Amino acid sequence: MMLRTLALVAGLVVASAVPAAAQSMCSEPIAPAPINGATATLAQLHAAVVDVKTFLKQSDDYQDCINHEYVEAATAAVKAKKPLDPNLDVIRQQKINSNQALKEKVGAEYNAAAMAYKNAHPGG
Repeated sequence: MMLRTLALVAGLVVASAVPAAAQSMCSEPIAPAPINGATATLAQLHAAVVDVKTFLKQSDDYQDCINHEYVEAATAAVKAKKPLDPNLDVIRQQKINSNQALKEKVGAEYNAAAMAYKNAHPGG
C-alpha cells in the first residue's frame, strides 16, 4: 500500500511538472487604455504617448523573449537528440502575430486620439 501511494505521488509530481515546463516565462504586456483626444487635456495626451511608447518597448521585449525561448527549446532538442515539437513554432508565431496586431492597434488608437486633439484644439 505504501509503495503504491509513493508511486502515485511520484506520478503526480511528474505530471504536474510537464505543463509547467511548457509554459512561457515571457510576460505579455498589457495595452494601455485608449483616450478620447477630443476631450483629453494636453497633459493626458502626453501621458498617453508615454504609455504607448512603454507598451511598444515592452512588446518588443516580449517578442524577443518568445523567440529566445524557441531557440532555447530547439537547442535543447538538438542536445537531447530529439525532434523539436513543431507546435512550438506555431505557438511562437501566434503569440508574436497577436502581440504585433495589438501594437498596431494601440498605435492607431493613439494616432486617432492625437488627431482628434488637434482638431479640437486647432490653435495649439
